[in-house]
Amino acid sequence: MDNINKDAIRSIVFQLQQKKGKDINALLGFDGCIDNIVRIVKEKQAVRDDVFFNNIRSFGEFLSSRENKSCGIELRTQLSKMGGNMVITANALGNLGVKVDCIGTFGLPEILPIFRSMSPNCKLFTVGETITTTALEFDDAKVMMFDPGPYNQLDWDKIKALLGIDQIREFFSGKQLISLLNWSEIENSSEIWKGIIEEILPFLLPSEIKPCFFTDFSDCSRRSNDEIREAIALLSRFRKFFKVIVSLNQNEADIIAKALDLPDNYFDEDFIRKLFLACMPDEIVIHRTRDALAFDGITFEKCDTFYSAKPTILTGGGDNFNAGYCFARFYDFDLLETLLVANAVSGYYVKTGISPDLNSLVQFLEQEII
Repeated sequence: MDNINKDAIRSIVFQLQQKKGKDINALLGFDGCIDNIVRIVKEKQAVRDDVFFNNIRSFGEFLSSRENKSCGIELRTQLSKMGGNMVITANALGNLGVKVDCIGTFGLPEILPIFRSMSPNCKLFTVGETITTTALEFDDAKVMMFDPGPYNQLDWDKIKALLGIDQIREFFSGKQLISLLNWSEIENSSEIWKGIIEEILPFLLPSEIKPCFFTDFSDCSRRSNDEIREAIALLSRFRKFFKVIVSLNQNEADIIAKALDLPDNYFDEDFIRKLFLACMPDEIVIHRTRDALAFDGITFEKCDTFYSAKPTILTGGGDNFNAGYCFARFYDFDLLETLLVANAVSGYYVKTGISPDLNSLVQFLEQEII
């Protein structure tokens, strides 16, 4: 890490130690699942631990070698835990001290016990059955496999029927942060967004400072270009009420750029500027394994991540990045410092398998400037 970033980290640590941030009340929606984290057995050993496929290429080559044949794949479940973009992001925010109302598919009629392990700062409200995801993890990548079932049944009418329109308006009132996540996997996301724009937001009392609206589209490779363009168009309607922040990984950014007919083969800064102009948020962020970049219409920043060659867990790394970014936006951090905080929250999680609290985050950052 270069000296400029180390200076920025010293400034971040000082502000976090002084707790100079603002109190944050947040609302997050709408997914929720059970994640089974698994590794794929490559070789079974008689006298030592089994050998796993460590990278996705070697596993892909193994599968390709079985073309026109049959094969068996042996899995080892490493962990079963609460999951979903909203759930992991909300839990990470809660660990950092944010008060979060969570609307998600936590199970019906009762919330499943696995979700009760979320941060005590999170209040849960269920609107659907949950799903189960099998996450094939390698050292360099992951593959998420799931049947979306209950996600496809979730729509605006169902949310209103279960919670009531007055209760939903109350959820949105007085929040500094609204985050609607996993647009891609919830079939009726755009319809739900329209319902919020038309039936909730116009009825809220305006605040002196615009709250933040934060979204991560998730892997939208299965969505049509028309659907993606419709969702991007809704962002401009959210801007009437919020400061809009869009966060994407590189795959998602490439898919959205293609849907918006943006040219390819250009450098990071040129790419994110073009994507910003096409989407017209207030800020756009691209988080990757080795680095992250952001643009707010004026300033472009890029910095390295706290990369781990031997991660404890990958599933949820991007969600912890998003939580760190949202959290940092309520401090007097500039864009570079915000990226560093986001990378640190994600780096700590990937290394330890746990979302950090404020003290753990400070200690993690301090290690980088020793």
